[in-house]
Amino acid sequence: MDFRQIAEIYSAYERTTLSTEIHPNDVMFNTGSSHYYTVGKSGMQAILTGLSLTWRSQVSRVLDLPCGHGRVARHLRAAFPLAEMFFSDIDHEGADFCAREFAGKAVHSAPDLTKVSLPSDLDVIWIGSLFTHLDKGRTIDWLTYLSGHLSEHGILVTTFHGYFSEKHTAFGGGADEELLRRQFHFTGFGYTPYKTYNDITDYGVSLSKPSTILDIADSIPGMRASYMERGWANNHDVLVLCKNDRLASF
Repeated sequence: MDFRQIAEIYSAYERTTLSTEIHPNDVMFNTGSSHYYTVGKSGMQAILTGLSLTWRSQVSRVLDLPCGHGRVARHLRAAFPLAEMFFSDIDHEGADFCAREFAGKAVHSAPDLTKVSLPSDLDVIWIGSLFTHLDKGRTIDWLTYLSGHLSEHGILVTTFHGYFSEKHTAFGGGADEELLRRQFHFTGFGYTPYKTYNDITDYGVSLSKPSTILDIADSIPGMRASYMERGWANNHDVLVLCKNDRLASF
């Protein structure tokens, strides 16, 4: 998309009345109304930045995963009012809420994402703060799996804990932060499970250097990668994968 198209989308979004319906179990809203909507808007802006890097001329099909209870989803619906939207989360209640509130379809996720039947030919896949909780093996497997569901010149936009998060974030949850940071500095990728989420299998926190994530992206055939440090809410790093743009002729 060229900047004129991006500007038109953003201008129309700014004129749209955003849904303010908050689910009572939306834990992200605990950060406060101002922060909640700012972070959601930043996710949409990261997607528009990603679209400016690809040859896709329109957005018809969008997947938000994990959608939670709609922190970013409400902004996506406002930005792409005519798009077919899919909302997926391991919290089925959240996916169902987003489908109802933001006019889309719910996709109930599972602990192993590669076993979930996801829609195909997606123009945009937004993944906010999923890989920030996974080890390197699943990061590689799930990025590869998700990339296979993109349309021609579709984009996958996802976030990671990078240098800023390593320096400024206290992760809590019983995570072994000393080990996490040691792995990050010596190998480029750190992961440690939370100890206070015993009901969730192998769920933790990760730190990753941009070079490591770009090496992973480089291993996925047919994808072109772009990377923005602190691209989401001035905190998380953002990876954009564009399908079939790497070697395609002009």
